[in-house]
Amino acid sequence: MLTSLRIRNYAIIEEINFHPERGLNVITGETGAGKSILLGALGLVLGNRADLGVLNKSDEKCIVEGVFQIEGYGLKSFFEERDLDYSDELILRREILPAGKSRAFINDTPVRLSDITDLAAFLVDLHQQFSSLDIYQKNYQLSLLDAMADNHKLRDRYRTVFYSWNKLRMELEDLREKERQSSQELDFFQFQYDELEEAGLEAGEQKLLEEELASLENYGDIKSALHKVSVTLENESSGITERMEELIRELEALASVHGGCRTLSERLGQTHIELRDIAGEAMGINDELEFDPNRAEFLNNRLDNLYRLQKKHGLESVEELIELRESLDEKIRDYSSMGDRILELEKTEASLRESALEKAAELTATRITAAEEMERLCGDLLKQLSMPHANLKIELQSEGDLFPEGRDRVRFLFSANKGMEFRDLRQVASGGEVSRLNLAIKSIIAGRMHLPTLIFDEIDSGVSGDVALKMGRILKKIAKDHQVVVITHSPQVAAGGKKHFYIHKTNVGDSTATRLEVLGEDKRIAHIAVMLSSDPPGSAAIENAKELIKLNE
Repeated sequence: MLTSLRIRNYAIIEEINFHPERGLNVITGETGAGKSILLGALGLVLGNRADLGVLNKSDEKCIVEGVFQIEGYGLKSFFEERDLDYSDELILRREILPAGKSRAFINDTPVRLSDITDLAAFLVDLHQQFSSLDIYQKNYQLSLLDAMADNHKLRDRYRTVFYSWNKLRMELEDLREKERQSSQELDFFQFQYDELEEAGLEAGEQKLLEEELASLENYGDIKSALHKVSVTLENESSGITERMEELIRELEALASVHGGCRTLSERLGQTHIELRDIAGEAMGINDELEFDPNRAEFLNNRLDNLYRLQKKHGLESVEELIELRESLDEKIRDYSSMGDRILELEKTEASLRESALEKAAELTATRITAAEEMERLCGDLLKQLSMPHANLKIELQSEGDLFPEGRDRVRFLFSANKGMEFRDLRQVASGGEVSRLNLAIKSIIAGRMHLPTLIFDEIDSGVSGDVALKMGRILKKIAKDHQVVVITHSPQVAAGGKKHFYIHKTNVGDSTATRLEVLGEDKRIAHIAVMLSSDPPGSAAIENAKELIKLNE
């Protein structure tokens, strides 16, 4: 329940403190004094967005602070989830700074604006939701019907399934589109992969092939060099090894008398062995070396193919070609797994859709029952509001598609007079009729709403006299279970208030200030008398005001 609202530097208001009580609180005042602005400020503290245009003085910040008693509202989990301190007395505050920035606070803790908006949904049903324009909106009409059906838990369960299904459906559509795009590329990928696979690529192969080809291309020079090595080393008459044997023998003869000769003899012996081994290996290689023109042709063709593949794909080695082949293989396998994934998602999507359809059907059933009850009760209330032949007809149509609110589209049809066909509400209802219909509907669903505070802004627009008196009694009945705040121009409605606030302008020096005054019994009678007649009121008007208040007791 709202216990106080403090407003400073907002629109035409310099500073106002508003303290509503339980029951019916009425706000009256002259046109332009700031009645609706008062509720606009409340909307600000409940999370509505604002700009610099709300500043009364452009060089000072705007502050709107609302205090609520929330004991027993079951909101502790809300505070725990957001790591906020809980108190039975809740303070919501908004600040609009001259620089244009906005700040939001819950119990003096800075929060995001969305946190205040989420919390406010449990506190106040503000007038904007129930303006005469809103009742023409199809989504609003559906929300009224759901409030009547009290099906919010079922609706939440449906939405959970719906959003899961819708998310999966979009994922499936994206995957199918990728599959369509991939199918156009798959043949190309497969061709490239097959070509690389048929090439039989092996890491390090190119270097070995290039070395072997170079050997074949230089066959004559290699053979000549090997022959020269073997002949030079092993020629019987002039070979190096033969001459070294002679030197070794001479040094060995002197080894016993000179240490240096012995050392050189040993070293020449080791070199002699190594040179003979080299000569033998050169001769062996030379004997084995053969020129195979077929092998040379194979090597040329093989390397040409490797060079061609590298150039085709803009790569520089066989190893990079192997990486490309593996990448193509992965893409092809991904395409195959994509088809399996699509089949899996299609099964899950069909199951979720079936579950959503079942819950949507349950929602429809609750709405059909609620529509019938709302039509009957609304007809009874409209009779009390001097519309004996007026009736509301709620048309529900279930569509094939699923929406966040189910499958239903709703339309409120209205007939104001006997024998008149039902037509769309916007086409047939006058302003006064819409006001009465609005109040009738709201009074019907008020008992089903879990919000502690209900606010009506000029719900009595277009009505007067006995009808306004009956509207006041209906509002007073709602106020037995809710805190109700009503802005009104009707003396009949004002007379039913438990607490009466009068908002007016007053001159302060060279400026005009807006003031909010709680009217005591005498001032209240005088003010209602002015609303009934003129200012100042006559004695008859004062007596009428007293009688009107008495009728509402």
